Amino acid sequence: MSKKWKNRLINILIAVLLLTSVVLIFKNQIREYLTGDANNKIITAYKNGKGEVDIPWWQKLFTDNASKIKLTDSMLGILKIDSVNIQEPIFQDVTEINLINGVATAQEPSTLDAQNVVIAGHSVQGVGIRFNNLSKIKMGAKIEIISKDKLRTYEVSKLYDVAATQVEILEQHKDQPKKLTLFTCDNYNPKTGEWESRFVVEAKLVGEESAQYYENRNRYFRDR
Repeated sequence: MSKKWKNRLINILIAVLLLTSVVLIFKNQIREYLTGDANNKIITAYKNGKGEVDIPWWQKLFTDNASKIKLTDSMLGILKIDSVNIQEPIFQDVTEINLINGVATAQEPSTLDAQNVVIAGHSVQGVGIRFNNLSKIKMGAKIEIISKDKLRTYEVSKLYDVAATQVEILEQHKDQPKKLTLFTCDNYNPKTGEWESRFVVEAKLVGEESAQYYENRNRYFRDR
């Protein structure tokens, strides 16, 4: 091999090593950005009535999303909590792929019209995605669930921790007012590699309006 080609090969190897180092150093920031981008694609597709979303292979390397994310009969709406910068697609039923692609309903019946709508989401160490910011929420904070037919607005009324075995947070009580329950893993133990409890947010339903009215109102204020 000539000296010229050896120098080129060395330069290529140096460039690859530098690029790899940058990716490793900023892995969490890259993952957070690309997950946010995937969320925007999913939410935009849902609003536009599309049945699925394609995620490029290179983006999957950081986000773990499926290549094709099915929305029809799977995505129920959008969870929006402005105070803690959460905006996530809501999928029906807790499965690992649904928790990778967004957050998911955990109660039975698994609809947004249940008395107690229960939504689970992952906490991701060091990355501001899914429910990683949920523990920052305050009493009285507003939570919105936007579906194709309705906007539901909730107000946070309780914050507490439960053990992973305490499944009563999933219970339905038809004789009680409607509410929203959000939960995620909490109290990570680095020694065992396990989350020792669940952080729970309860919110009471304070308002409902048609999704069309909500969109028209927002468009009016954006255009002013």
